[in-house]
Amino acid sequence: MEERVSLMRMEAEISAILAMLQEVKEQTVGKVYNTQELCEYLKVGKAVIDKLRQDGELEFSKLGRTIVYTQKDIDKLLANHHFSFVS
Repeated sequence: MEERVSLMRMEAEISAILAMLQEVKEQTVGKVYNTQELCEYLKVGKAVIDKLRQDGELEFSKLGRTIVYTQKDIDKLLANHHFSFVS
């Protein structure tokens, strides 16, 4: 009986840890885009994305032959290219 209670407690703790890890993952990475999706999101052509990536201005990851961009990478790019205009 005591072993069963211990096992149930362990399963509950594991479930809680998995939920926390999922939450951390979502907060850390956010949405992930491939090149085509990023073009649509930013409303620019593929050549613009390729140039930003080649110049090192847009961080990326490569999964096999697919290049992906996280929301964090995109937010960083936009913050670095933000200009405020004062009238």
